[in-house]
Amino acid sequence: MSTDSDTEPDREPEPAPEQPETEPPTPADDDGESTPNDHPESTASPVDEDSTEETTPADGVPDEPPASFRATIQAAHLKIVLSSLRALVDEARIRVTEDGLTVRAVDSANVAMDDLELKAAAFESFEASPGTLGLNLDRLADPVRLASKDDLVQLFLDPESGKLIVVVDGLRYSMACIDSKTIRAEPTLPEFDLPVVVTVDRDVLQRGVKAADLVADHVRLRMEAGADALVIKAEGDADAVTLELDGDDIEVLAAGDASTLFSLDYCKKLVRTIPAGTPVTLDLGEDFPLILSYELADGDGTITRMLAPRIET
Repeated sequence: MSTDSDTEPDREPEPAPEQPETEPPTPADDDGESTPNDHPESTASPVDEDSTEETTPADGVPDEPPASFRATIQAAHLKIVLSSLRALVDEARIRVTEDGLTVRAVDSANVAMDDLELKAAAFESFEASPGTLGLNLDRLADPVRLASKDDLVQLFLDPESGKLIVVVDGLRYSMACIDSKTIRAEPTLPEFDLPVVVTVDRDVLQRGVKAADLVADHVRLRMEAGADALVIKAEGDADAVTLELDGDDIEVLAAGDASTLFSLDYCKKLVRTIPAGTPVTLDLGEDFPLILSYELADGDGTITRMLAPRIET
């Protein structure tokens, strides 16, 4: 079986006070960037903790494993999905229906959340009955990492053993599933009507995040009503950096007043796992969570990512 440079690299450890997990790989960033430690600071939660045990992203889907599940997907699509989810969690409930997969997961610090949908059309083939797969995402990523981006990855649930079978170019990998009831339940997805909505290329956004990383451990996103520019600003103890995005850099869908401070450590985790060249829609407000949304799998999937603001003390 062949591999190439697009194969997902091994993850590098990255301590963070808010989330002591290893840093996920990214298929889009190959400059070897290292991530400094985050600094403790009060952070608002993007989800209502009281509702985390009440709502699922797929109503009516049982917590038990599906009676049948068999799917084939392009490795490049699966790598991006896994890289995105692993930025925040290492275990997840995968809700399965006849129409595809949904995953909603929030990190252990309640700072960031992913809401992902992958339609059946994103797969080369997809046959499933409703149910929930509890999976260790790190273990699932191991055999997928061995695939070249154009390889097809076959996934199916063995009804006798209850294990998920992963087949990649002749390699057969059998992994035990996790009881989904032992994995943290999906949070409620809050609804916000934020005044600022802009679309920006992931690479432009990544440039702003890298610039902010030169001077600080937090970054401010700001826009003024009537303006056509989104400002990315970071201030350290002695230095500051400002990047103004306008003109061809962004498409302003709604302009208003917005100014919010975010953890740079979390921003890097989210932005680095967005595929290069992907248009990303940002929703912003005054000290409200940042909402990033973009398409996956050539438009047959979507992901909405939410990041809570930092509360300055």
